[in-house]
Amino acid sequence: MAASSSLPDSGDLILVEPARPGSQVAVVTINRPDALNALTRPMMISLAAAFRRLDADDGLAAVVLTGRGRSFCSGVDLKAAEEAFKGDVNDPAANPVTQMELCRKPIVGAVAGFAVTAGFEIALACDLLVAGRSAKFLDTHAK
Repeated sequence: MAASSSLPDSGDLILVEPARPGSQVAVVTINRPDALNALTRPMMISLAAAFRRLDADDGLAAVVLTGRGRSFCSGVDLKAAEEAFKGDVNDPAANPVTQMELCRKPIVGAVAGFAVTAGFEIALACDLLVAGRSAKFLDTHAK
């Protein structure tokens, strides 16, 4: 548990930029570039909640999901893996992939850099992927 206390809170790590005036597109950014946007449990819960809120917003037509820095999402932070998989990991309200699948707005994944394991799963939950030349998709489950 001591290791997780040094991990950042999800407050500024999942950014939701509402649609700009004249636009119906919101942007969600995974914002932990120093850790290649590795996910902690609070970040996963925040990401799931963001998609629930965006789904309920009748003023939106679409959502763009991206990662800040040189990685889209490098998966679950291994320093926080024990915490990430505690409790009910099948809780649909805390699962970003489930909430993305339930979202009625099209989700465009803007992928640059790594999309690894959980990040790859999140990318696959998008309705459309736009991958930059630096995009690398990896699933470490299949070794």
